[in-house]
Amino acid sequence: MEKFRQTKTENNFQFSTIIIHPLIELKRYFIRGEIEGLKEWNMFAEIKKCKSRGFNKSQTQRMLQIDYKTVDKYWDMTPEGFAESIKKAEVRTKKIDKYKDEILEWLQEFNDMTAAQVYDWLKEKYNPLNFKERTLRLYVSNLRDEYKIPKAPYIRQYEEVPELPMGYQAQVDLGQIWLKKQNRTKVKVYCFAMVLSHSRYKFLWWSDKPFTTLSFIDAHNKAFEYFGGMPEEIVYDQDKILAVSENNGDIICTEGFQKYMDTMKFKIWLCRPFDPESKGKIEAVVKFAKYNFANHRIFIDIESFNDDSFKWLERTGNAKVHEITKKIPAEVFALEKEHLKPVPQMFCENIDNNSVTYTIRKNNIVLYEHNRYQVPKGTYAPGREVKLIIKDGKMDIVDSKTGEFIVSHLVSSETNKLIRIDHPERNKRKTVNEMYEKAFDILGKNNNAKILLDTIRIEKSRYCKDQFGVIINTVPNYEAPIIEEALEYCIKRKLLSAGMFKDTLEYIRLQHKGDLGKKYLPADMSVPSKYKGLKPEIRSIQEYINALKEDKSIWKN
Repeated sequence: MEKFRQTKTENNFQFSTIIIHPLIELKRYFIRGEIEGLKEWNMFAEIKKCKSRGFNKSQTQRMLQIDYKTVDKYWDMTPEGFAESIKKAEVRTKKIDKYKDEILEWLQEFNDMTAAQVYDWLKEKYNPLNFKERTLRLYVSNLRDEYKIPKAPYIRQYEEVPELPMGYQAQVDLGQIWLKKQNRTKVKVYCFAMVLSHSRYKFLWWSDKPFTTLSFIDAHNKAFEYFGGMPEEIVYDQDKILAVSENNGDIICTEGFQKYMDTMKFKIWLCRPFDPESKGKIEAVVKFAKYNFANHRIFIDIESFNDDSFKWLERTGNAKVHEITKKIPAEVFALEKEHLKPVPQMFCENIDNNSVTYTIRKNNIVLYEHNRYQVPKGTYAPGREVKLIIKDGKMDIVDSKTGEFIVSHLVSSETNKLIRIDHPERNKRKTVNEMYEKAFDILGKNNNAKILLDTIRIEKSRYCKDQFGVIINTVPNYEAPIIEEALEYCIKRKLLSAGMFKDTLEYIRLQHKGDLGKKYLPADMSVPSKYKGLKPEIRSIQEYINALKEDKSIWKN
């Protein structure tokens, strides 16, 4: 590339003299009509130009941004050879040409036909085909240009829907957007939006984690509380958190959402797949919320983000004149509110905005604002969810279904921390310190005892608790002189473990009693009764003889 930059700065006379021969030759062929394609002529000329200026094939390929095989093909080709190759390419028969008349007939009769459908029809009649669909796509495009058969665009016809009565319908949709945090990292934030179809009065609820069936239901409750009532019908996408299948009108909902519908007694209307126009009101709301409110906003935490969202709704979302109705949603809602259905009593209580549904992980933790909050071992069950009720810096974790209290934590202001349950009886460091002190006391609180215990604590840190336990359980069975002598014996010979100290204690005790020289009766080696009837299998000696013969034959070979 440096060579290329230097060459570009040379004067025009020098530049032209370098490349004049291949260009003049190509121009002669082009004028005589021996080279038909201007595009091919330019490509060949550019390759020859780069070669004349001293570039290699790789540099030429990078500069012209064409395939390396193309560069290699034309690198040493003469203008005569290039003209001949162009002629051969033009008379060459394409694999698809034998289907040309049939394809033309289809395109002329069905001018909106796609290349994919043409390929499928050919495949149906002549399977297998010896060319790919992408090859046919280019061929069909060239046919349309050559025979002036433009593809008819599909235009969907719409009909203006009359305004729905007050309080009858709401539309719901979910959205998501990436936002920047204060530390310049990004976080994905999820949006639940509901709009009343008549007044266009909007509600938004944001979450820093994907909506589940339970959090989706919770967002509904917040919306009904915000509106002060609920509509007769709600329009949804076919989302997996609320519906399993449209089932030709007999809609199958998820178990959790079906129970919610049975309690709330509102009707649902599911949009057809890939048909966003049928719920255009809420589509516009989600877009409005994402790009008028959320976009370019610095995300601090989900609570303050929702607070700002409510302020935006009051300031702009529900206060701006609607482009279609030419009315202010907040003013129309003042009348529509009287036509909403009352919410069942069990859902009328205010729901704390800081009460959110979370999943318990397999390692018995709950993730909240990039921290891990521990729950008691055994709390986890597949699919079990909890609510975090946060007030005054304290978090109560309760079962989302039963309301059973599980554990409390102080909300941490740090990030990426494990917030453990405070179990004094399970505080390992405290337990080790207590056992150390107890063992030190039993050993007589002398320097040798300290050396033994400190060494165990350092060299066997993983098992020091067990080692101290052995000492605590063993030493009380021996007298003080034996303990002191055993300590001195172990320190002198560097036998610094609980097991060695235990054996030393027994050795010195026997030595003091004079029992070390005694002969002991053999141990009882009788076979336990449950094994007395068993007989081992006895192999024939012939098996070993045959095995030896096989080994000898292998070595000979």
